Amino acid sequence: MAKRLFAVIGLGQFGVSLTQELNNNGIDVICIDKDPNIAKKYSKKIKNIHVADSTNELALKDLGIKNVETAIIAFGNDKEASVLTTVVLREFGIKNIIVRVDDPFYVSIMKKLGATDVITPQKASGIALANKLDHNEFKDYYKIDEKYALVSVAINSSFIPIKIKDMFVNEKYKINLVLVNRSGHTFIPSPNDTILPNDEVYIVGSIKDVNSFRESINGEKRKRLRKIDKE
Repeated sequence: MAKRLFAVIGLGQFGVSLTQELNNNGIDVICIDKDPNIAKKYSKKIKNIHVADSTNELALKDLGIKNVETAIIAFGNDKEASVLTTVVLREFGIKNIIVRVDDPFYVSIMKKLGATDVITPQKASGIALANKLDHNEFKDYYKIDEKYALVSVAINSSFIPIKIKDMFVNEKYKINLVLVNRSGHTFIPSPNDTILPNDEVYIVGSIKDVNSFRESINGEKRKRLRKIDKE
């Protein structure tokens, strides 16, 4: 099976983090930035960095961008360059073109120009921060769409250990418990695994159901449920 090849255009903090994560996942990445100082700065951390203007069709062609499966335009501060780069990538016939936009006004424009996906990191970060501030037990919050989210919930130290199958998370709360982080070790839980105090659990579900689960295991509702069970 041929190794996957991606392109990341723009090596700001977002682009660098994205590239490193792709490399960690075994994906080769062609990195491009028009600033030679930026390329020099990250040359020891990231392989395959090139200095080029992404709006220059010939420059991208020489770098082999036509051969990539997915291209990500990772800069969002230069709208004109984002537009022109998107058009060039579309002309190359690249299957997946993902564009970062910091101004929501340009989301529909980029899609019309050929972007297969548009991301707004600032909006996503704002949503995540708002939910983390609103709920102290939320360590990470990723909004999947208007209804669903992936959330990591910190289990408090007074939690009474219980097997996952006895929590009936899907039946009671309509959520799925997909990962457990325990003392820095992450694993996919089975129904017979036990949730312990100070665990961090990753759950997927509607925002309403996620909140219900959080309140039940860490809040007053959980205490009431324990009392009812004893009765």
